[in-house]
Amino acid sequence: MKISTIKDAVLDFFFPNVCVSCGKDVDDKKSVVCRDCIDKIEYIKPPYCLTCFQPLPDGGAHCWQCRKTKYHFEKVIAVGRYTGILRKLILKFKEKDFLKTILAGLLLDTLTKNMDIESIDFIVPVPLSKRKEFERGYNQSGLLADILGKKLNKMVVSDNFIRIRNTSPQFELSREQRLINLKDSFFVRDPAEFKGKNIVIIDDIATTCLTLEESSKILKKSGAGNIHCLVLARD
Repeated sequence: MKISTIKDAVLDFFFPNVCVSCGKDVDDKKSVVCRDCIDKIEYIKPPYCLTCFQPLPDGGAHCWQCRKTKYHFEKVIAVGRYTGILRKLILKFKEKDFLKTILAGLLLDTLTKNMDIESIDFIVPVPLSKRKEFERGYNQSGLLADILGKKLNKMVVSDNFIRIRNTSPQFELSREQRLINLKDSFFVRDPAEFKGKNIVIIDDIATTCLTLEESSKILKKSGAGNIHCLVLARD
């Protein structure tokens, strides 16, 4: 028996890989979330709004907000509802980056089921302010975008679309306050890079979709083509 095999067996015995959500042992050494927890995620299934992916328990094609709003993006695509296991994982991801692989896998699966991958030119993460990224140590959307880019063999552009001012946390604000909070907070350094390119924007949560809309508006003003938004959760 190889020494590496013995070493792995000893480590598994004394330091078993446990699920960060429920604490149970995880069979797959490369995973940090057990299969039971993954299966308990409240994935979004039809019927949902064809524009923002908001679940529609009473049916229909669009939610009331999307029926009266013209967005700059084509569509939002989301893995699941911002509740239960998925909410717990997203909150942990804001503190520790080790969940990036499992969460990027969820995004990848959802994207491939809902979009023609060949139509994508660039993957662009929603940028954090310099202050918030420094405090956290990373941009969670950027980490997810990097993994998706490698899996899909697509270019990730994270240094051309930037946040140029600090904003208050969106969850603390009303819809009207969120609009004011986001105004003039994003900037494209070189519009020519995005001209005519189809883009997938990456973020963790969509609540009012205003961050995604403001991002899409700035990218469209730079000449971007179709824009789709991919998020982990729809709140």
